Order: sequence, then C-alpha cells, then structure tokens
Amino acid sequence: MKIRTLRLLTREGAANVYKNKLMSAASMVTITTTLFILGLVLLIIVNVITNLEAKKRDLQVKFYLRVETTRLEQEEVAIFIENCRATGVVTAYEYESREQAYENAKKNLQNESLMEGLTPDNFSEGYFVTLANPNDSDQFIAKLKLLSGVNPKWITYPKQELERITGIVRVFNYAAIFVLVVLMVISILLISNTIRLTVFARRKEIEIMKYVGANDWFIRFPFIIEGMIIGLLGALLAYLLTSQAYGWIVDGLNNLFSSIMITNLELMKFDQFAIRILVVNIIFGMTIGVIGSFMSVKKHLDV
Repeated sequence: MKIRTLRLLTREGAANVYKNKLMSAASMVTITTTLFILGLVLLIIVNVITNLEAKKRDLQVKFYLRVETTRLEQEEVAIFIENCRATGVVTAYEYESREQAYENAKKNLQNESLMEGLTPDNFSEGYFVTLANPNDSDQFIAKLKLLSGVNPKWITYPKQELERITGIVRVFNYAAIFVLVVLMVISILLISNTIRLTVFARRKEIEIMKYVGANDWFIRFPFIIEGMIIGLLGALLAYLLTSQAYGWIVDGLNNLFSSIMITNLELMKFDQFAIRILVVNIIFGMTIGVIGSFMSVKKHLDV
C-alpha cells in the first residue's frame, strides 16, 4: 500500500470518529469504563503485593551464641555477619549483648521470681538478621550452623509465615492476570458490538467498495484507525479518572488506618507508577480498539 493511500485512509478513519460521534462516544465510554476498573483493580493488587513483600523483608533470622562461647568464636560470628552485609546477603542486623538479653528477659517475664539468681553471664549474645532475599534463609541458616559459636538449637526463622505470604502473593499475581484477561475479553466484545453498529450502518458502502475491486485491507484500514483513535482517547480519559479516584481512595484509607491505629501499612502514591499505568492504558486501549474494529468489519467483507 502506498504512503499516499495510507495517509488518505488514516484521514478517513480519523474523520469517521467525528462523523459517527454517538457511536464513537459509546465505544469510548466502554473502553474508559473497562480501563478505569482495570486500573483500580491493578492498583489495589499492587498495593497488597507491595505490603506483603515488605512484610517478607521484615522477617528476621534470630540466633544466639552458646553461653560458653569463646572470644574468638564471637569474633568469627561477627565477621561472618559483616561479610554477609558487605556482599548484600544481609541488609541489616541487630546485636543483643548478654546485658541486653538479661534486661529484656526481666521486662518480658511477668514473674520476677523466675529471674532470681540469674545474671547477665547466664544469657547468650544474640543477632537479629534481616536478609535481602527472604528465600535465601535456608542457605544462610545452613552456613550459620557451621559456626562453632552458634547454638543450632537457638536459630529461628518464621518459615511458615514466609511460605504463607509467598503463597498469598502468588494468588494475587494470578488474580491480576485473570482480571486483566477477563476485562480485556469483555471490553473487546463490547466495543466490537458497538463498532459493529457503525459498520452495519455503512454496510452498503462496504459492499459497493468490494464490488468495484477494493481489497479487504483498503476497506478495513479506516475502521482500524478509527478504533485506535477511540481506544487512545478512552485510555487517556480512563487514566485521568483513575488518578483522581485513586487519590480519593488513598486519602480515605489513610484516614481510616489512622483512626483505627494501623501504622504498618503503606499505600503507594499514584506518582510512583503513573507512567506505567498510562502506558498500559494506551497499549490496552488501542489494542482493544483495533481488535474490536477488525472483528466488526470482518463479517461484512464476505460478500
């Protein structure tokens, strides 16, 4: 197809959007509504996954040294932890001395008589380690057990909680894909039905063009351009609505969390993924428009 012909057909497709204002508006509303719902659902899923991933990163490997450990063994453990932090395996750690362990035990034990006769020397030094990748916990713990100063019985890590959070994240990822596919299929069907009405009104024109020798792509191309423009406009409108609605939702949830004293949940700001939402909207909007137009025209080309 020549460039001049492409330009002509593109102008015709753009003009059709204005000529068929009512149908174009109906198609645009369909795409806008679909992408608006899709955007909000994805934002909610992203927030849930982000908070769950943050919860995973907060899980700590807790371990204690032997009570009778030597100074050399203590230094060996300290060097091991520092090396792990230097290589990026460990992001942070807290050291608990014997004195701190003793004071913490006094605070946690409600029955003070249980502390009678005990001194800091009866307690062990401990480390609370945060890993960069929680899934590396097994390898990290295996290396800890090789250190003679570490008591292997006093190594703890909430493995079950990690597996539960990982499972929930996986479910939400699948849910995002499912919602994405379902909404895309629904929107394609809706917009194809809407555009089909436009095509039906011009079916005689299409049949005449076929009879005079116009090929399928010459007839189909203006409708595809029309679908792309409608999809683009619907995507931009959906983006604006999503940004406003998400701002209201975040403000409302922050006020709710504040009133019920929940401070460990972090809702992401829209600016953090505004570009990605815009790109997804444009890609999906234009794709839906093109597929809907393609499906609608195909039936009337078989004459």
